[in-house]
Amino acid sequence: MLAWFALSAVAWAESPSLVNIGVGTKGKTVVMHARLVDGFTDSIQEAIESGVAMTFTYQIELREESAVLRDSLVSSNTVQHTIKYDSLKKVYRFSEFGRGVKRRIITRNKENYQKMMLTLENIPIASIRRLDPSERYYIRVKADIETDRLWFPFNYLFFFLPFNDFNASWAESSPLSIDPDITLAGEEFDGDTQRQSKKASKSVNSVVRSFNK
Repeated sequence: MLAWFALSAVAWAESPSLVNIGVGTKGKTVVMHARLVDGFTDSIQEAIESGVAMTFTYQIELREESAVLRDSLVSSNTVQHTIKYDSLKKVYRFSEFGRGVKRRIITRNKENYQKMMLTLENIPIASIRRLDPSERYYIRVKADIETDRLWFPFNYLFFFLPFNDFNASWAESSPLSIDPDITLAGEEFDGDTQRQSKKASKSVNSVVRSFNK
């Protein structure tokens, strides 16, 4: 137990955090984006280079705000990013799996696999029809790390630090709502009301309004 607490303390000290939580639409689906920073410690990178498979598990929720009752869960998705180094072929094997998400990529570039492991892009979260334009919603995300080479509880290490509250386990977007005026579909907003990149705007149309907290 002492070893477990010590390991947890190291994880907290390294302060990984989820940033740039963005929301948009792709077709008839609400999608989200986010990026995990400081997710790769020296020990994690060393383990990967030695052939240990590592999985970053992202839990994503779309919730409806309520001024009276507890905020309600509208939809959720769990996305797993796994990396495994093949020392014989000198390649990194990346996979991404979740509801509506499935891809496998092989790369020799360390920066490429780290970027893929730390980036959530166009992750489906709910059908547009499930959102009421008169209501306000928000996305919240948390991340964990998992490896298949250790035993419980060491094989599932919680390492996420939130934005503002050290004791909280979720990072949240700004409040948002579905825009009833679809003529604004060419504009995109993320959780911080920043425009998405030109590349993203080609594939994701926005009917989402975002409000600063």
